[in-house]
Amino acid sequence: MDDEINVSAEDLQHLSNAEKQQLQTFIQTESQRSNIQKTVHELTEMCFKKCITGSISSGKLASKEESCMSNCVNRFMDSNLAVLQHLEKLRAQQ
Repeated sequence: MDDEINVSAEDLQHLSNAEKQQLQTFIQTESQRSNIQKTVHELTEMCFKKCITGSISSGKLASKEESCMSNCVNRFMDSNLAVLQHLEKLRAQQ
């Protein structure tokens, strides 16, 4: 199944300004959603590799693994927040 949509420049010329703005907003929203999903996937993979040492046959993590996952996620989020705050400061200085 091919879900690819091809839109030519000619097709875009037929859109009203409001439709162009709506399309731009949609594209930005989908791009942000994609970036969030990518980040969550990377975070999950990184923390899983670091923290999960055995099999999860019981359907639950061991308490040590659960604590490690929680700490890993929290440190990742703290790091991202610190980077974003630093970038915002740099942007404000320009």
